[in-house]
Amino acid sequence: MGKATAVLVTILLTWAALAQIWPDAFQLNRNSKLKQFLWGRNTIWFAVISVAGLLGWYIWHLEERLATLAPALTTTNPADETNLRFVAWGPLPDNSGCHAVIDTSSLPTTLRDNFDIALVCGFADPAIDRFKDTRISLSPLFTPQNALAISLPFSKVMSDSLLHDQELAIAKIQPQPPHGTPIGVANIIWMKAVLFPKGFDTTDIHKLADVPLHGKIASADASVQIARTIPAK
Repeated sequence: MGKATAVLVTILLTWAALAQIWPDAFQLNRNSKLKQFLWGRNTIWFAVISVAGLLGWYIWHLEERLATLAPALTTTNPADETNLRFVAWGPLPDNSGCHAVIDTSSLPTTLRDNFDIALVCGFADPAIDRFKDTRISLSPLFTPQNALAISLPFSKVMSDSLLHDQELAIAKIQPQPPHGTPIGVANIIWMKAVLFPKGFDTTDIHKLADVPLHGKIASADASVQIARTIPAK
């Protein structure tokens, strides 16, 4: 739209200048031939040609505009030094943990030889900074493989906090459902891939913010919704 406006302004300014230089041809006097052409029987064709020109210009530049949008539509995990990528993910069958398959085929040799990979998962809570949230689950370390599958149950602190969050959601329902009424609740579970030096003891890793002190957080991530049915209290 900005380019079209610029072209239109340029045409009008050029016309105004030519009207001063060549008034007989470009000034719209009552009896001028140009006025008779523009507002005569040929007006409709002049309008058609103008619209066709503008439409052609728009189509000509449409592919360029779509090309600039393509990265935003297709890129989900920005590249980083690890080049890790989630290819499959989801909850465990009973919703008691998380599972992911991570493509490590592009992991640089220097990292492959010196680091192992772990899966971290937690549940989305807009009231708490994800990097400072201690209600997470951390898997054991795994040796990098081209298709690395990792499954882990939710930690006790995460499982208890998740249940508490669900019970609070049910308690906010108005009017309160009768005791024992089954209520469906859902949470978003996020997953991150992290790297630690081979042989590292992860006992003191309680939140994502602890990871950079000893290892690396890959930009690759994933999320999935889990649903449970809980009886109202």
